[in-house]
Amino acid sequence: MVVKSKRGRRRYIAFRTSGEHHMSDEELLGTLNSSLHRSGVRFKVIQFDGRRGIFRVSGSDRDRALKALSGLTGSPITTLRTSGTLRTLRDQR
Repeated sequence: MVVKSKRGRRRYIAFRTSGEHHMSDEELLGTLNSSLHRSGVRFKVIQFDGRRGIFRVSGSDRDRALKALSGLTGSPITTLRTSGTLRTLRDQR
């Protein structure tokens, strides 16, 4: 088992999508890839239901991820909250 101090802390970012229709998984990944990978942020989508979801980034990438998503003009993704635990984000739903 790897301890957190060597692996690094993780941060979870809750988001919602805008628009009239539900976003498909492929559309979501395309949007996140285009904005986050360009900034050098590695991420993993934890859950997504078509409108709301949660993705994970490393603690050191959190600020870059938020900046990358907020910098997109007309982005279909709006970040809602950031937390160190999934439970906190899921309880807020």
